[in-house]
Amino acid sequence: YVTGYVENVTPYFERARLSIAPLRYGAGVKGKINMSMAYGVPVVATPCAAEGMSLTAETDILIGEDAAAFAAAVVRLYREPSLWQRLAHAGLDNIEQHFSRRVARNTLERLLAERAA
Repeated sequence: YVTGYVENVTPYFERARLSIAPLRYGAGVKGKINMSMAYGVPVVATPCAAEGMSLTAETDILIGEDAAAFAAAVVRLYREPSLWQRLAHAGLDNIEQHFSRRVARNTLERLLAERAA
């Protein structure tokens, strides 16, 4: 089922059990992962997808190195409520620590202060 453009993604994330990021290439911050974690939806990702995101495997996110490991991680996350809960909280914490408005504001203020000095 393909939905297409969605103006408000909140209802979709509120119903999601988990999110997957099976990226094979890419760089920097992946919005798909951050958005999922910001909604408290745990993520299973490939190593490439998690790269550069300040994430730790088994702490913030599950990583599948290959197709079999990726599928096993999805099943594990779906079936283990304590793991799901831990990753959901860790994802929210990660967003607050690295990608929140507070962090962005502090970084901008620091850069502007350095520029003015």
